[in-house]
Amino acid sequence: MMEKLRRDSYVVGGALGILIPAVLFGILFGIFAIVLHFNPQMLVNKPNLIKVLTPDFILLAMIPNVLLLRYYLLKLKFDKTGRGIIAASLLCAVAFLAAQFLM
Repeated sequence: MMEKLRRDSYVVGGALGILIPAVLFGILFGIFAIVLHFNPQMLVNKPNLIKVLTPDFILLAMIPNVLLLRYYLLKLKFDKTGRGIIAASLLCAVAFLAAQFLM
């Protein structure tokens, strides 16, 4: 498995750039759901709290892409993988903008 991550490929970069933020978004949203389950009074004051926090969670989930991009471009010198990560980050940015302005 680690050998496949050590290849200079657009597919590897795109997959990492999408999967890591998706997993982190799921973790953040899961933690929020657990907190909301034990404290439902949070929604009394702000009924659309989920719509407000979703773009923030997407933005927080994109942070590991910066660290991943730095690792692949500077340490390993894998340009194709770095470009795949950038393309996936742009897709995450589009998701952020859609969540921010269309929800």
